[in-house]
Amino acid sequence: MACVVALLAAGCSAHATEAGPEITAGPDGVSISIPVQVTVGGMPAGDQVRVWARTYDRRGQLWESSGEFVTDGVGRVDVSTAPSTGGTYTGVDPHGLFWSMRLPENEQAPYPLMDADDVVVLLGVDRAGTTVARTTLRRVVREPAGQVLPIAEAGLVGDLYLPPGAGMWPGVLLLGGAEGGRPDPAYAALLASQGYVVFGLAYFGVPGLPTTLARIPLEYGLSAARWLAERPEVSGDRIGVVGTAKGAEYGLVLASTEPSRFAAVVAHVPSDLVWPGLGGPAGTQTSSWTRGGADVPFLRSLPARGASSAAPNQAIRSADAYERAVATASRWRLAVARIPVEQITAPVLFTSGDADGMWPSTAQAQRALETITEAGNPYGSALLDFPGAGHLVGGVPDLPTTRTAIPYGPVTIESGGDPATTAAAVRNTFSATVELLRKAMPRGRG
Repeated sequence: MACVVALLAAGCSAHATEAGPEITAGPDGVSISIPVQVTVGGMPAGDQVRVWARTYDRRGQLWESSGEFVTDGVGRVDVSTAPSTGGTYTGVDPHGLFWSMRLPENEQAPYPLMDADDVVVLLGVDRAGTTVARTTLRRVVREPAGQVLPIAEAGLVGDLYLPPGAGMWPGVLLLGGAEGGRPDPAYAALLASQGYVVFGLAYFGVPGLPTTLARIPLEYGLSAARWLAERPEVSGDRIGVVGTAKGAEYGLVLASTEPSRFAAVVAHVPSDLVWPGLGGPAGTQTSSWTRGGADVPFLRSLPARGASSAAPNQAIRSADAYERAVATASRWRLAVARIPVEQITAPVLFTSGDADGMWPSTAQAQRALETITEAGNPYGSALLDFPGAGHLVGGVPDLPTTRTAIPYGPVTIESGGDPATTAAAVRNTFSATVELLRKAMPRGRG
């Protein structure tokens, strides 16, 4: 009788002491830049299971992914080593459940995707259409002890991200691209967590600044660099600059204009040329940048094929317009519009994807590096180019890369690239960015 009571208390089954289905994920609560392991156990051997992941973006929209797996001889699946045979990705990919998350077809992805907070992922395993186990995984973007200070002073607008703890750290100026507004808060917070004071500088698209990306003064960016270097939290009088796309163009022009201010330059999907501003009156072209109130010389762009007839949600590839503009320009016009990157007295890391649909970042980065190399390249500049990757190769690792079309004004631009390849590129560029900053700006030195 005592045995019967004990079995009832245990769940009315002689097998109650055996481990049931479970899914585990870890390490939990660490930086999103650190790889995690997802494991399923307690299943029948050789069983077909579906492992899924879900999270929410800053708009509250649900992103989902999944992989199909067969359990091994002891009823386990290690997602890091087991091949997925279906779902949102296939093959062996420890990061597959994260980069392959996607929205329903009728929902738009925000930019940036996440705020500077933790990313909480719900993970589950289904067997025969029924969820048999769940768990959660918290991935840290901003260190809890870090700070974010909104900045609106000295004519500057942005946010200052401080690492946790007391002391002085190297400073990094972060420049976003043609989306405008404040730069990606998740990227800024993650860079700050690596031991940098990061100033995410808005240069258009917020109150008090130009509404469009046209005729932005170089003096504004240089003033931000000086302001950052003079902050009491910042060590040394030279800072790093990290820019993406048009922000990379801006960063290269700034570092070429006042080389002594910059100790390191990271240019994600950059340009070697100054291009026209964006969002101005139809039929007119002005420079993206000014110096002393005058336009910085630029190369006139051409219209993208199909832009005028594209449906509202039809993505167009704008990279060919930039390619045709270069191919048809005279040598003189190219020389006038060229950014004098050989004047930069710091290491430059260029990153690019050769399937970039927005502009030809690989060709542009290659030309810029060739210019630096021909000038002697004593600072160890380099290019990380990723065949098959798209425009979004810089930023926060392990966020979804399935968003390949980006709304921009009245049109939608194709960012290009294979999502898995682009995701791998992001992981590589983040590691390389941190490595360059650490080498060029060791803590406590300028």
